[in-house]
Amino acid sequence: MPRDDPAMPANTRRHFLQQAGAVGIGALMPASLAQAIAPDTVHAFAEYDATGLAEAIRARKLSPVEALDAAIARAQAVLPEINCFSQQLYDRARKQALATRNFSPPFAGVPVLMKDEEAIAGTPIHFGSRLDKVTPVARQDGPMAAAIGRAGFTIFARTTMSEFGALPTTETLAYGITHNPWSLDHTPGGSSGGSAAAVSAGIVPIAHAADGAGSIRIPASNCGLVGLKPSRGRVPDAPGRLAHLNLTEPLCLSRTVRDTANFLAAVEIGRNGPYPPVGRVTGPSTRRLRVGLLINGLGGALPDTETLRALDAADKLLNGLGHQVHEVKWPFDTRAFLSDFTLIYALEGAQLKKDLLTLTGLDAQRLAALIEPASVAIGMMGDMIPPASAEQALGRVDGYAKAYFSAFDTVDLLMSPVLLKPPVKIGEINGTLPLATLSQRLNGYADFTMVQNACGGPAISLPLYRTPGGLPIGIQFASRLGDERTLLELAFELEQASAWARHRPPVWAPARVT
Repeated sequence: MPRDDPAMPANTRRHFLQQAGAVGIGALMPASLAQAIAPDTVHAFAEYDATGLAEAIRARKLSPVEALDAAIARAQAVLPEINCFSQQLYDRARKQALATRNFSPPFAGVPVLMKDEEAIAGTPIHFGSRLDKVTPVARQDGPMAAAIGRAGFTIFARTTMSEFGALPTTETLAYGITHNPWSLDHTPGGSSGGSAAAVSAGIVPIAHAADGAGSIRIPASNCGLVGLKPSRGRVPDAPGRLAHLNLTEPLCLSRTVRDTANFLAAVEIGRNGPYPPVGRVTGPSTRRLRVGLLINGLGGALPDTETLRALDAADKLLNGLGHQVHEVKWPFDTRAFLSDFTLIYALEGAQLKKDLLTLTGLDAQRLAALIEPASVAIGMMGDMIPPASAEQALGRVDGYAKAYFSAFDTVDLLMSPVLLKPPVKIGEINGTLPLATLSQRLNGYADFTMVQNACGGPAISLPLYRTPGGLPIGIQFASRLGDERTLLELAFELEQASAWARHRPPVWAPARVT
């Protein structure tokens, strides 16, 4: 069950709610804000994106407290069905909302959700694992949580994720199964599955996410959302577990392109970063692009029929808009890359195990008893890799990256599916399966996204297709290192040319709140 904020006793929470109900929420806010709020405001703004919500709050049409309580009400309406929270932080968020006086940050007063892996000061470190029972309380916010705070957001809950972010589904021993709002029998993806489910279901318009092998783009694809993995070093992030290579980059999942663009502008490192700042991207470009189409996965497999139809529809859409699309091949030995990436992933697992032993003070046997069988197996695999083999695999990444980025000598973008097939059903991929079975199923599902993590380049998933049964399928676009602008400009154009922003899943929270 999700855990509530321990910072305020239950009787105090009840007092707050009773007081709000007795005197009206406006009595708990500054008079200047209370006077500007109409009785039906909460419902009027239910379908706003985060940018629109921020504008409404800045214009005093809505207060941060009202925006927060509306988001909480929507969450409570659908949490029993989708199970996307690992920890509720409602009371501390209300304190922050009540104290909001500075409305200059771009997202001041906008409620947001934090993926389980990011440290939040005063709360235990989670990782989507039962280890949250023994992990210490974080003394300070993680780098992205701090950046999100500076942008003005109000964090009011943690979202579920696969344990340690290792799998493209969200079914854990710690928090149970997170369901896809488009079809409760299917996964929302992972590892940022809880954030994707929450945004897709309309609890919030935007949520924090992070991507170590597709963990933003896969749930974006499965839940009909916009999911951008930024270039390595573009945004604040904790150091990677491997000294030579950081696979993971955080950002967000959203329903609109402008929210993703504005979120990136709000949190990017900027002038002190490794690339020129992206800055504000506000719409499409008139530039027509050369797009290289990748059809086969890294393992050589063709996508399934529905995913090929999605790819064909995207091809026709782009050509209709005047872009040039032609098929290309992966510019490196993909099977060798997959072998090395698997080894590197196991090395990360082994280093994570060492870090967890230090962090928790547990012995190896007790640690293994608390985490999922797949996590144990991955850590053991990493322990068995000879140091020389590890060094060689890590050393080959630069060669893969050089070959990968050489593709952009002749194209502006690479287009591919995000996954080999639509969202899988609940139970098909999770951390309790034998490793051999799990590996086989992963190879037939997630086979396009890890290149950008190894090489550091940006990529975005856009919700351009739905199956006849209503399941979303995302199309991935990738660009040169540091070129998020081209991705966002194309995303704006495709958003205008398609109807994805109007689509709503069967589990839609605003419709459940009266």
